[in-house]
Amino acid sequence: MVVFIAAVFALGVALSPPRATTVAVIWDRADAVRAALGVSQSADATVTIVLLNSWNSLRHLPDIAELCWDACYERAAAQITLTQMRFGATRKVVIFHLPDFNRNLDCLVARAGDELVSLRAHFPSCDISAARLPVWILPMGLGRIS
Repeated sequence: MVVFIAAVFALGVALSPPRATTVAVIWDRADAVRAALGVSQSADATVTIVLLNSWNSLRHLPDIAELCWDACYERAAAQITLTQMRFGATRKVVIFHLPDFNRNLDCLVARAGDELVSLRAHFPSCDISAARLPVWILPMGLGRIS
């Protein structure tokens, strides 16, 4: 049942008119990544990129930690992409654990730039050892799919 509702919602999101992508890059090395992406900081971002030198830093970002929940607490992947599905207002939060990228800022920027393009990202070939975990947060408290 949950999968059916998720499929219907995903179809609704796919058929919704496109929104302009606005970006917020926060936490460790945010200025360098924002400059490399060539984006300006938005207060009401459709895509938020969170850069962490330590998973423990999430305690300072309780709203992000609540969205990420078990995927972040289990440190499931070097890149965790959270897509919070809402009609006409889908929001994406991309969390990067910097040490897993060996501080390779070029690769991280390539991956972050790809996340800005669409809800379904296609990845550059850099740093394939740094795994990505997509997590879809269903509307109306219906749960998560990862």
